[in-house]
Amino acid sequence: MTISSAPVAVAGGPGGGVTGPLVGFGAGVMLPEGAFSEFNDPSYFIQSRSLYVEKIIGGRAAAYYGDTAEKNGTGGGHVYGFDFDFLVKFGSADTFGYVYAGAGYGTLTYTSSDPTTGAEVRHSGYDWCWTGGIGITIKRKFYMEASYVSYQTGPETSEFIPVVIGFQF
Repeated sequence: MTISSAPVAVAGGPGGGVTGPLVGFGAGVMLPEGAFSEFNDPSYFIQSRSLYVEKIIGGRAAAYYGDTAEKNGTGGGHVYGFDFDFLVKFGSADTFGYVYAGAGYGTLTYTSSDPTTGAEVRHSGYDWCWTGGIGITIKRKFYMEASYVSYQTGPETSEFIPVVIGFQF
């Protein structure tokens, strides 16, 4: 009986092989949604994010800062925080799309109207948030992401959509 070992080539299946870790930095626009948009106009958003993908399953972690411009004569707002997400990849190891969802924590400062008096009220505090989005990585060098972030600021949530373009290594 003879036993031999030979190198085995593993073809990338539907997930397109192992991608491994990617770290990226990007900038884009922050689009306030819902009640958050009543007193805040869109402005800039900056992000540092990391992906780790094995075949089709992976994770995403991001830290960010976003700003809103004033609207209707009130001061704008800002947000900074981080999130951790579960990720599913579609495509090859170098160029692929992905969807992600998870939770995060941060601080959100903004102006809104008081539900009983109608007066403008400045809100600020730390809250947790839900995140979800889509992204694309191009040749492991560049990425684009759009996500939906919902801070649980009670009594209403505060939502925004960051759209980011960045580079990664």
